[in-house]
Amino acid sequence: MAKPTFHVDQLITSTDASKRFGELRKKAQREPQYITDNGNVETVLIGYPLFEELYERLSQLEQQEEERILLQRIERLDGNPEKSKSWKTVRREPQ
Repeated sequence: MAKPTFHVDQLITSTDASKRFGELRKKAQREPQYITDNGNVETVLIGYPLFEELYERLSQLEQQEEERILLQRIERLDGNPEKSKSWKTVRREPQ
């Protein structure tokens, strides 16, 4: 998995973040801020507009993936109709 890249002015320790949270929130409106603990990035603070963009894009990708999977299943059944079952049969099968 590709990791995001960032520059040093986007990094802030958790101690400094708690002391300068108002300033950090303003900076997060422009670009993500990475809060570190013991030298490791632990939390990312982003502005709400970016969060909305990410949320919308993720929702779109999830929907596209569901559609792709359903189309694959339909194609498989079209190629092998004998493997299909009626809904009544599936509903009656014991769990």
